[in-house]
Amino acid sequence: MRLLWITHRDLNRDLTRTSRLGLANALENQGHEIHWMSPTPGLDYAVNRSKQIGFGHRSFTRSVRLACSSSINVDAVLVEWTAVEGSYKGLILQDIPWFILDRSPPVSRGIVGLIQRRQHTRAWKIAREYARGAIVKSSHHRHLAEHLPVAVVPAGVDVERFEVDRDDRDIPRCIYIGSLAKERELIRVHAMDIDVIFMGSGSDAERLLRAGADVRPASEMKRIPEVLAAADIGIMHLPNRMEWKGASPLKVAEYAAAGLCVVTSDVGDMPDPDSNPWLRLVPLGDDTAFIEAVNYFRSQSSEMRRHLGKSAKKWARSERDWSIVSAPLNSLIENQIA
Repeated sequence: MRLLWITHRDLNRDLTRTSRLGLANALENQGHEIHWMSPTPGLDYAVNRSKQIGFGHRSFTRSVRLACSSSINVDAVLVEWTAVEGSYKGLILQDIPWFILDRSPPVSRGIVGLIQRRQHTRAWKIAREYARGAIVKSSHHRHLAEHLPVAVVPAGVDVERFEVDRDDRDIPRCIYIGSLAKERELIRVHAMDIDVIFMGSGSDAERLLRAGADVRPASEMKRIPEVLAAADIGIMHLPNRMEWKGASPLKVAEYAAAGLCVVTSDVGDMPDPDSNPWLRLVPLGDDTAFIEAVNYFRSQSSEMRRHLGKSAKKWARSERDWSIVSAPLNSLIENQIA
């Protein structure tokens, strides 16, 4: 089946490309042919998105609307919520079935956040009337679809890429890989003095550097397994805000696939830590519980952390490989288009 994926992200530069490309590759392995409409040079359907603050969504919507007014030769379209307003009329006129894809609900604050939430609400209102189905990243967001058929597709990982050798360390290191945006309040994690490597980019990178944090630039996707091999405990500590409750963080799956112990906020569809001793879940924004969980793994011997890491790898292989998490989406597409 020929599928078009419409995204506002630059697939050459954006940190979130890992998740999109992983899911796309899994769909291709299941026999689909993936095409892209994105502000990425050299792709099948080129669109524009202004980098000027306040004009990104408007310019992208206008560009997508123009692109979708021309003939599109595909069987179905995966439309990220940011592209719904610009694409749906053109797709309806061409009688092309489409699905809303919501893997990044708004998390910004202030006026920007207010505007994004309004755009998000409008996209879902349109989708509930015209889309064939919905794809969300955790069961927390299932309610947005109401009557629409839904596929829950959490963040996955290409497990084979993470088969790298790891060194034992008597003094463990923590690592965080992902967005360094101010909304994540990572400066609080740095203040905990737990020896963290921060890797990524975002609006809070400079402040972290000035505070003396070990901040490293975002790495190429192919180097992430090597980078994770230099640490022992993967962390993700999010603030206590409603928009984080349904997160499905890709990095937790990657931490596990790399054989790290994991301390993360209790968000999305996380596994039960009672049957997964490599994992500790803490309430959103609970600094005390987070430090206690990190110190628990730090107090273990290197041999015990290695043993726990093997369990983490086993979980990643059986529960979060892209071939597994993409199955509900593949079923949704085939059932609705057949």
